[in-house]
Amino acid sequence: MDTRTQILSIASDLLQRQTVNGFSLQEVADRVGIRKASLFHHYRNKDALIADVLENSLDGFRKRVDNMQQQSAERQLDAFLDIYQHRIGAGTRLCSVSGVTGDWDHLGEEPRRWALALLNEQYAWLRKIAELGGLGNTPEQAERWAEQVMIRVQGAMLLSRVKNSPLPMERTIAQLRSEWPGSSRNN
Repeated sequence: MDTRTQILSIASDLLQRQTVNGFSLQEVADRVGIRKASLFHHYRNKDALIADVLENSLDGFRKRVDNMQQQSAERQLDAFLDIYQHRIGAGTRLCSVSGVTGDWDHLGEEPRRWALALLNEQYAWLRKIAELGGLGNTPEQAERWAEQVMIRVQGAMLLSRVKNSPLPMERTIAQLRSEWPGSSRNN
């Protein structure tokens, strides 16, 4: 793994575990095994590093969505929920967007733009899932459903983190799955 990839990987992990204000460029450099001055060869400042982490998260998210295009709405919802439950790690980490929202007003324009792009992509996928699954007879209904899923999943993720337990996320996901129309899980 090249140095820039190591920096990105470590910064992503720190962002999800400690949020944007919970780590320093010095900590990233120490974990990579380079001097802090060498870190500036790759990133001009912390905002540039955070922006790159968010852009990388968005790229990964888009690939996940692209791979699910031919799947049923229910399987796509499962894939979306799996991101929060297993890939992020409910109870131990936050999603990249949550890692920056606590300091939103002090965050630079570039990381804010990438965080909003990632959030908007998530909403777009959920709206599509709602429409495919018959939950959104109108764009407004699909939007409301997507918003409620995001609120519930993000809230569960935060509660899981505070409690250091995956249970709030697991219960929320089980409830969302059981509410899916025609699901065998809602019996």
